[in-house]
Amino acid sequence: MEAQLANVPVPFNFFAPLRIIRDAILAEGSPAPILVSEGANAMDVGRAVLVQNEPWTRLDAGTWGTMGVGLGYCIAAAAVASPGRLLVAVEGDSGFGFSAMEVETLVRYQLPVVLIVFNNGGIYGDDRRSPGEITGPYKDDLAPTFVPHSAYYSLIEAFGGKGYRARTPEELNSALSKSFAALKPAVINKGSETSEESISRIGQRRWVGILETSLARDVPISPPTDLPWNES
Repeated sequence: MEAQLANVPVPFNFFAPLRIIRDAILAEGSPAPILVSEGANAMDVGRAVLVQNEPWTRLDAGTWGTMGVGLGYCIAAAAVASPGRLLVAVEGDSGFGFSAMEVETLVRYQLPVVLIVFNNGGIYGDDRRSPGEITGPYKDDLAPTFVPHSAYYSLIEAFGGKGYRARTPEELNSALSKSFAALKPAVINKGSETSEESISRIGQRRWVGILETSLARDVPISPPTDLPWNES
């Protein structure tokens, strides 16, 4: 695993940013930041990488792998259990999506919570990108996938919080440094390892399916032209 953690592909994969996040948390010293983690790959891999040196400083989805608990954990820990203490939440985009509107609560109460969203296009999103890996009768199912390049950081900005986009080690280190020091609500959007070519292909296939369904029902629609399918 150490070799995987040391490798830094651009765009990111899961291992390199988790190492950077781990090192940033450990650099905070004592009292250690409280860590919240939920998601699929984000939590699974995070359990092996995001080590904690102090007791009672980690909350995750537990045995059942329940998604949607992360933001509730954040609010309870930051507002009740340990007021004023830095809290770092590492969220898969699916897990984040279940309770993402609670970022408004974070901003309203000015809770020192830094959310890092691993944006990989849905549940096990990076595992569904290669055409050779997409097989079976549900290969075109939209349910477990999200719109490519969703700008999760803009959600907290809508309420007055701080948003960051991080696609490289330098951008992630900078975002972590600034947000940790500020002790204010923030969302860091960790970019995906998915290639621009495959993201564009997935997006195009989705909209073809949506259009075909709409036309079959005699309710034609036009796909949006402002979504960043090929955003760099």
